[in-house]
Amino acid sequence: MKIFTGICLFLVSAIIASHLYLTDYFSKPIPPEPAPPTADIPKQPAQPAPPPAPVVPPPNLQALSSGLKAKKEPEAEMEADPIVDRQIRSAQKELKSADIGTRVDAIDQLAAYPTKASEQLLVSTMQTNNNEEIRISAADALSSVRHPNKATVSALIVAASANNYELRDAALMTLDIYINREPYGSKRTKTILRDLRGTLKRKQLSSIAREDIADFISEHNG
Repeated sequence: MKIFTGICLFLVSAIIASHLYLTDYFSKPIPPEPAPPTADIPKQPAQPAPPPAPVVPPPNLQALSSGLKAKKEPEAEMEADPIVDRQIRSAQKELKSADIGTRVDAIDQLAAYPTKASEQLLVSTMQTNNNEEIRISAADALSSVRHPNKATVSALIVAASANNYELRDAALMTLDIYINREPYGSKRTKTILRDLRGTLKRKQLSSIAREDIADFISEHNG
């Protein structure tokens, strides 16, 4: 019996000793794995500073002024063009044709080249041609003139008081285009409205023409 008890105590002691050993073994922290060796990265040289922006020289005001003047004088350049002169001379000859269609085409050709010479031909055609359709076409074509002279404006004022409705309407439409190209209250605008008011004083002016002119003046705050 004593031997059996001794054996049991020995076994219990062995179990306890092994348990304590295992507990102590597994409770120790696991050391981390060493990091892999890294290659040395060579340092990049510093980027040089960007060069300073070039200094823009001040504009040449004289050159700019010359450029603006050149842009404001397209008509003078057109008049000096031999091709334009040839087109105008050709249209002038066609204005004498007996065929109305040929004369209308000649007027359109003059309108495509608005020089001082073509302006004068259109005014003359509007004033003197014996065909109403040709006169109406000329009055309408005068709207292509960017800087009409005083004679052109005066001729249109007279045409605006004509008994023929289509001629009167074409003349008023061209005068309307002239005014719309001008700054508000410009000298040219005041002159046109003043001369139109003068036509209202004419006793021989038809009532319909008087009404059309009065409406035109009213629309332009005249």
